[in-house]
Amino acid sequence: MPACKTHEASRIVFAPEDTLYGAMTDLDQLALWLLPDGEDMRIDKFDLRPGGTFRVSFGRDGDCPVEAINGRFIDIISDQQIVQILELDSALQGFTGTMRVTWSLEDVAEGTCLRIVADDTPPGLDTDWLTRQFELTLDRLATLVERMPSASIIYSEAGAQPC
Repeated sequence: MPACKTHEASRIVFAPEDTLYGAMTDLDQLALWLLPDGEDMRIDKFDLRPGGTFRVSFGRDGDCPVEAINGRFIDIISDQQIVQILELDSALQGFTGTMRVTWSLEDVAEGTCLRIVADDTPPGLDTDWLTRQFELTLDRLATLVERMPSASIIYSEAGAQPC
């Protein structure tokens, strides 16, 4: 049996936790930051509650080796944490499987520490590729919320930095 793999990325976001959490849980905003521009993504189902399920489908022209993600929400703590189980669907060997993803938000002096941790990732997901995807996703989310009126103007010139 292959060893369990864990991937993690973090970023300081110059906005309060509630603004960030709102962008993470609103379908219209999710579609803006979840995938890069030009990627074809469709949110087929999104029932945001512990035990609720979701489904995200991807187009075949992009860089993503996964065609769909089915998942369920395990734990949700408003403005603090979202824990999901993701079931990856791919025609490529090694990319199909189940993994646990935890999104956490923590108040820090500069704004909010946003962290994503994926445990038990399928063996085909390259560590460098997945970590880079996480970093890009966090950057897109930060860019979106840092431009909102509720974001902290004081820290807007500090630039991206991990927690």
